[in-house]
Formats: sequence, C-alpha cells, structure tokens
Amino acid sequence: MQHVSHRAILLLATALVLSSSTIAHAQRVRPARIPPTAGDGAAGCAEAKSAFALSPARVVASQASTNLDITYYHLDLTPDLVASTVAGTVRVEGKVVGSALTVLSLDLAASMIVSAVALADATPLVFAHPGDVLNITLPAPLVAGSQVAVDITYSGTPVVSGYGNFVFGTRASERFGWSLSEPYGAREWWPCKDHPSDKADSVRVTVTVPDGYRVGSQGILESETSAAGMTTYEWVSRYPISNYLVSVAIGDYVRYLDSYDRPAILAARYGPLSLPLEHLLYNDSNSDLPDGWKNVTDGLAVFEDWFGPYPFAGEKYGHAEFTFGGGMEHQTMSSMGGSGPGLVAHELAHQWYGDSISPKRWPHLWLNEGFATYAEYIYWSNCNAECDSLYAGTAEIVLASRYRTALRAPGTLVLADTSSVNDMFDPTRVYAKGSVVLHMLRYVVGETAFRDILTAWAADPSVEYGVAETADFQRVAETVSGMDLDRFFRQWVADGTGYPAYSFSAYWKAEGSQYRVWVTLSQTQKLPESNVALFEMPIEIAVQTMVDTVQVRTRVLNNQQNQLIDFLVPARPRWVTLDPDHWILRADVDTVSSAAVPSYPSILAIAPNPTRDSFSLQYSIGGSGTTTLLIYDVQGRRVSSQSVSNADNGIAFETVDTSQLASGVYFLRISNSGGQATRKFVVLR
Repeated sequence: MQHVSHRAILLLATALVLSSSTIAHAQRVRPARIPPTAGDGAAGCAEAKSAFALSPARVVASQASTNLDITYYHLDLTPDLVASTVAGTVRVEGKVVGSALTVLSLDLAASMIVSAVALADATPLVFAHPGDVLNITLPAPLVAGSQVAVDITYSGTPVVSGYGNFVFGTRASERFGWSLSEPYGAREWWPCKDHPSDKADSVRVTVTVPDGYRVGSQGILESETSAAGMTTYEWVSRYPISNYLVSVAIGDYVRYLDSYDRPAILAARYGPLSLPLEHLLYNDSNSDLPDGWKNVTDGLAVFEDWFGPYPFAGEKYGHAEFTFGGGMEHQTMSSMGGSGPGLVAHELAHQWYGDSISPKRWPHLWLNEGFATYAEYIYWSNCNAECDSLYAGTAEIVLASRYRTALRAPGTLVLADTSSVNDMFDPTRVYAKGSVVLHMLRYVVGETAFRDILTAWAADPSVEYGVAETADFQRVAETVSGMDLDRFFRQWVADGTGYPAYSFSAYWKAEGSQYRVWVTLSQTQKLPESNVALFEMPIEIAVQTMVDTVQVRTRVLNNQQNQLIDFLVPARPRWVTLDPDHWILRADVDTVSSAAVPSYPSILAIAPNPTRDSFSLQYSIGGSGTTTLLIYDVQGRRVSSQSVSNADNGIAFETVDTSQLASGVYFLRISNSGGQATRKFVVLR
C-alpha cells in the first residue's frame, strides 16, 4: 500500500511528492475480541456531540426565513489547512412558501466574513450581516411558488464552540479538517437554514485541497481532478438531507473500497443490491482497516432485516476517520473516532432513524438517539455466528446497562429545553431512556407488532426522507398494533418523568388440588422522583411452585394505585416475583411479604402510612361472615366504623376513608369470628 504525504507542503511550503495514493480493498477477517464496553455506541455518540458543552451559552434559534423552502445547497470550498480557515461560495436554492419573500435570511456565524452575494445570473445583491444572521435584500418581492437562487462568497475562521462546527488540527505531523454540525454548528462554517425541519432535496459538496489529501462527504464521488498542486473532490447526494448532516472530512487518508452484497434471503424480499462501501482511514493508523468497519456488512444485513432496505441504496455507505472520540451519523458517510462494533452499529442505524427520518424539531431528538441506541441491542442479539461466538452475552449486558443508566434520566424524554447541547445529548435520557422506552413498547405490543412498527416507521411515506415528531411515531405504532398507546406515550415520553416504584405482597392458600395466590400491588413513587402517580402498564407475575419444573406466569394490566390480583396455580408456591424479566423501567421491587395466608385475621399492609384522606388496607380474613373495621384515637375513643362482608377466607383489600380525621396517631382494628388484629397509622394534614 502506498500513499501520498504532504507534510512538507503544509509545514515547510516545499512540494515533496512521495508516492501516488492507491485504493486498498477491504477483506473480512475475524474480529478481535473486545470488552463489551468497547461496543457502547451510545456513549461514543453522546461524547462526540456534547464535547464542547463547557463553552458559553448562546442564542441557538434559527433566524433563517421561514417562508423559504430550501431545495438545494452547493458548497464550493477551499479550506486552508495551515491557516485553519474556510473560504468559498455556497449556492442556496429554494421555493417561496406562504407570504412574499423580500429579504432572504440565512444563518451564518459572525466570524464568517461575507464578501459578495449575487443571484444565479451574477446580479449583485445588497446584504447585511448583523450577528449570526445574513440578511439578503432581493431585487423585488417574490410571491409564493417563486424560485430563488443566491451565491454567497465568504471566508473566515470557524470558532470552535459548544455546537461543534469545523475543526482543524495536526495528527502525526499531517494536517486535517473535519466538521460536526449537530445540532447548531452548521452556521459556524457555511450559510444555511440551520434547522432540521427544512431538508434540501439534494446537495453538492465541492472541496479543493492540496494534492495527497482526500475528502469525504455525502453521496457519490462524482469527480476527482488535480491541477496546480491542488485536488478538487466533488461529492453529490440526490437524497433529501438536513443541513446538520452535511459534512466534510479532510485528511491524509487511505481509501478502502468494499461492497455490501445483499444476502439471498433479503434479496428475495427487497431485490438484489450491491452497495458500494467507502472507508477513509488516516494513513498513520493501523495498516489494515479496523475490524468493526469491515464488519459493517453484518450490521447492514441485520438492519435491513429489521428496519427495511438501506435508505440510500442508490449511493453508498462508509466511514471517515476523525480525531474525536465517538461518532457522528453524517448521511451516507459517518464520521468515526472509534471502531467498536456497537459504535459502528449505532451510527449505521442512524441512516434509517436520524438521516432518512430526521427530527422536525430538536425536542424530539430521542427519535434519533433512542432508536440508534436500541439498534445496538438488536445488532448484538442478531449478529452473525462469528460475532455471536466472540461477543456472547453482550446483548444482555448492553440492555441491562441501558436500564441502569435510564434510571438517572432527568425530565421528560421529549426535551423541554434545547438550549444546552450537553443537556440535549445527556446519555441517560435521549439515548438510554429512549432505547428503554422502545424495549417497553416491544413488551406492550408484542414481538410481531414491534418488528412491524420498526419497518412501517422507516417506510412511512409521510416521514421517510422527511422529518418527524413523536406524534408521528405514535400514529404509526398505533396503526400497526391496533392499540391505543396514548397513555404509554404520555407517561413515558411526552409528559412523564421518572419511573414506577412497586411494592407488592403475595399470599397463597390451598383451594382443592390447587393453590390460590393473592398479590397486592402498589405504586409508591412520588415527587420529585416522578410526576406520574400511576404508570399504567401490563406487568408479569411469576410463581415458582414447589415442583421445580412448574413455574406459572400471569400478565395483568396494572391500572390502579393499589391493586389486588388473584389467580390459581397447580402446586404450592415457593416464591412469587414481579416483572421477572425486567421489561419495565422501575426501581427495585419492594417485596413486603410472600407467604401462606394466615389462618387468623391479620393486617398485612396499610399504605400510605402516614396518610391524608384515605389509605389502602390489605388483610387476611381468617374468619367467616362480616369483618368490622374500627378506628380509635390515642384516647381509646372510636372515631370510625365500617363493616365488610367477606365471601371467602383469603385475602381482602379495602380503601379506608380518613378524610374526616384530624392530624394525629390512630389505631385500626379488624375483627370477625376468627379473632382480631390492630395496627397503628398516622394522619398528617
């Protein structure tokens, strides 16, 4: 393998051509064994996007014209790798929508100096650049439906900020440059409508660099031409694209070409495909392509099976190495600071969820990151036999880690505040909790419906190659599953914070040749841990009997704050447990008791205690006929009495009214033919 080095050109200004660059063809090899944590794509992705979070806060709202629908961008740039500057011309084309357009406004950082603005026919235009907005005065108002095209010539030094942008540096004596624009960094290095809601129909990226350096970007490399010691790379993508997914990666790269040939079983479903793969690796890196990058073909097969056809099949997929930890899902060519299988899977999954379907607004970022994070689990659960033998158990490790991390997630999953990049890309929330919510949705709707939801979402004509919000995904999930999921999305995504805390007790008693099991289930979460008093969820109860081979599982809808459930099992229980497979994001279950039903009256639980207006009482009846519930104050005066008819001699559950009691200490006594029992409780007002 040979490669051109231009260390001398940039550092000594002396042209020294060492050799011609060649193309290395990637070969699949057995991947190296790595620790499970090295495959944590969510952590790497979050690290890349929130890296500059300590920078000062600033106004992030787009100031671009809302009555212009962007149709096309052409970035024609000549970065100066030594001076760390960007210079060039950007063509912006669009169609007027709504009110007439008299001033075309675009987002562009104040650090970029605009030297000229002109119409496509070279007619110069008047412009002003106050702060981070470029206002261009048009010759005459343009009515709805009119087309407009302007060329903006500019230059400047991108300011590295909390919002990414364009980074220059030196690696092993070679200069490099790369962009990372999500969420607000595109305006830092090129004029655009810096908002994810307005996708361009296509983009052309032309970059001129010193000979020996390569450039990676979106779509297909349409041309590569050299003249006067400079090489111009022209990339074109004809798929819709959000501005933050437009990227440039410049480096002393070795170029690797490969292909993904769709497996026969998928070709029978979607048709044949030979997808070009292109990887750009720094010349000072390992002499061979990283195993994780090589094995992206395995990820493509898994995700085409689960999500549907690769959305940019007419162009390519690949990776461009950059000097930052983690990765960024730039459309058709992810920027990568690592090669772990989990990171590779995460960024690949974004091509469906994040690139083809992008967020309409940043509060719905979980539709990107939650999906890509859950895709890691899908990958680890379905990767090929070679991968499975090397990474056995990784899927379960990854999933358990997501659940633990999601317990720390602040606020709602739909972001209330998107002014802080660090908060937006908090790995506990849009990544971990987002993925856990999808796993819980899988539990609620069932395996078949869940898989159908994923493929239907990726192919939904109202969002494919477009933009979406949470309501759009809810609509697809409800249509496919046939279920009303409004409560699920409100409590877990849109409005709810935190997670449920369950308390339960279980008792059993012989009933003929079987045993009846009574389970009392309560939710005890409260502010500030959660703003949801009742998470309505199906929940599984497992009963292991004294017969080792017999375990009974029953699934019930938990839709009450305090709920009594009873069912029969074929043998005497040994133990009872709640949510045994840990589908639900929850605190550790508080098991109050698990035992045979007492043969005498017994107060098993009063909750909550202290109480205010009422409490839930669980008790064993231990007698026949009527049970009397008596409340006494500390002076021994009876202040309340009620009678309950009991149909059997098992477990009973009652709500006791305390709304008329003053604050203080009280005693509850239950009494029937089997005896009596007393317990203290407290009323607080």
